[in-house]
Amino acid sequence: MPAIRHSSKRKPPPEGFSDIEDDLLIFANKLKDAQNKPPPPGPKHQAQWEIFQISHQRSRYVYDLYYEKEAISKQLYDWLLKNGYADAMLIAKWKKQGYEKHVHL
Repeated sequence: MPAIRHSSKRKPPPEGFSDIEDDLLIFANKLKDAQNKPPPPGPKHQAQWEIFQISHQRSRYVYDLYYEKEAISKQLYDWLLKNGYADAMLIAKWKKQGYEKHVHL
């Protein structure tokens, strides 16, 4: 059984998190709405498409802030990846040559 994490043991977010927190909350609310929506008729895997799309958009938002706009620090970027705000494996794909054309959903 995994250990229970207490908020007192977590590190506070690095400087600059408050600047992007509102946008991340919007993504979180969209994700909750998509998860609570009744599944559409049809194949079961279709029900997950909207959730994947929102997750990709959130990861792309973090990717753009760090690599394209250089608006966040390395510490904040690492903290966001560590705390699940973006998908590190997906971002690793986007950094490879040739994937720059296939990132937008």
